[in-house]
Parts: sequence; structure tokens; C-alpha cells
Amino acid sequence: MNRTKIYCLWLLMLGTVLLTACHTSNVVTTNSGDASFVASDYLQTVNKQATKAQFITSKLKFTASLGSQKISVGGSLKMKRDDVIRIQLVALGIMEAGRLEFTRDYVLIMDRINKRYVKAKYDDIDYLKSNGINFYTLQALFWNELFQPGRQKPSIDDFTAVPSAGDAVLVGYDKGNLNYQWGTIRSTGQILSASARHQSKGATDAQMDWDYSNFKKFGKQQFPNDMQVSLRAKGKSLKIELALSSLDNDKDWEPRTDISSKYKAVDAEDIFRLLMKL
Repeated sequence: MNRTKIYCLWLLMLGTVLLTACHTSNVVTTNSGDASFVASDYLQTVNKQATKAQFITSKLKFTASLGSQKISVGGSLKMKRDDVIRIQLVALGIMEAGRLEFTRDYVLIMDRINKRYVKAKYDDIDYLKSNGINFYTLQALFWNELFQPGRQKPSIDDFTAVPSAGDAVLVGYDKGNLNYQWGTIRSTGQILSASARHQSKGATDAQMDWDYSNFKKFGKQQFPNDMQVSLRAKGKSLKIELALSSLDNDKDWEPRTDISSKYKAVDAEDIFRLLMKL
């Protein structure tokens, strides 16, 4: 397989991992035995760590590995709160080869090299619809925040929190076979990780871990400049690293991509099923 085909494969796989990155099995309780710890107050502290910026833009180094295959390319990340998340990947440092655009209403994955694209509403993909995964789920992962699938804003009354070793506090949310857990710092309320597992018949059949590091001041809050995503399913593991740099709040960009008539539409469900078999 030549480099161009490998590159386009990773582009589609990135879109898939972001659309499936919401599956956890460790249910947290609030019975911590620590009288000084009030779960509801702490969860409010966690929510207050979220950046107040309306826009986040940055340069991006994207690295992905699956088995012995690995690819690393540059690009950019552009986000507008409650509206869009856009990742642009650049091949050989000179040309945009792929674009992923997650809006409130639809997902757009563009393969600029082969001039094809996938555009679908979240409800058009059965897996996403049945598990309540939408734009706001993905936004929370990228913006280092708590989330509840199917809701725009989480209700802290539905979460649990318990102090763990050292300065750690585990925050949890459980919904049927889907359970979620966040690792946070008690002294600051900062989220360091988001873990998700999907259980079927008592066994974990899919697992996602999203880790945050290299926090730097952005506005009045701290924002992670490095994110590591690991998705394990069907005996395979896909790892993605997103290294951000030159963070800004640039507003001078169009939040929606126009699709040229030269591009060919590809069925979303067909691509989704194909990639899940890799």
C-alpha cells in the first residue's frame, strides 16, 4: 500500500475513533469516608475549570499507530464552542490532504487526495444514535470537560465522585452498558483523563482512554496541549496523539466547509462498517 493510500486510511480511521470514543465499566461511589469531601461541591469545582473561550485554534501534530503501522503529519485544530470542531491534516507539510469537521448537526470527513467525502447526521449512524453520542460528547473530550451522552450540558447531580490515592478524585457516570470515569486532581479540579468502557454480558468489549497533559495557561484557565487517545476493540488497539502548539482564539475562519462538485459522496454506514473490521 503506497503512502497516499495509507494516509487516507488513517484519515478515515481518525474519524471513526472520534465517533466511537465513548464507551466505561468502573462505577464510582460517593461513600468515601472522607467527611471533608462534598461530592456536589467538588463537581462544581471541576466544571469551573472549563475554559471560557469561545474559540480555540492551534497548530497540530497528529500521530497515529495501529500495530506496526505508524504515521505522523502536521495540520491544525479549529474549534468554536457549541458549533464546530475541525481538524485539517497536511501531507508533506505543503498540502491539505484531509479534513474532519464535526458540527452540531453532522459529521464531515473529507479525503482531499482522492476527492471523496462522508457527510452524515449523527442519527444516520445507528451506533451513535443508539448510544446518544453527538457533537457535545466530542466537544467535551476535545475541550477537557465532563459530558453526558445525549445532552448538551451535563447535570452534576447524575455524577459521582470519590477521593482516591493521593490528590486524585475519580468522577463517574453510569448508563446501562456504558459507563464513564474521569481522573481529576482534588486540589484544582483539573481533568487528567477520561475513560470509557462498553460492557456486554459482563465483559468489556470496547475501551477508550483519553489522557490530557502539558497544561498551559489559556485565558484564565489551564488547557491541555497534549492529548493521547487509545481505543481497544475486537482485539486491536489504535493509538492517536494530538500535540497542540501556538494556541490562540482566532475568529477569522469560516466554520463550515463547502463541498466541491468534484467530490464523490461515500455512504457513511459502509465506511463505518469497513473501518470497524480493520
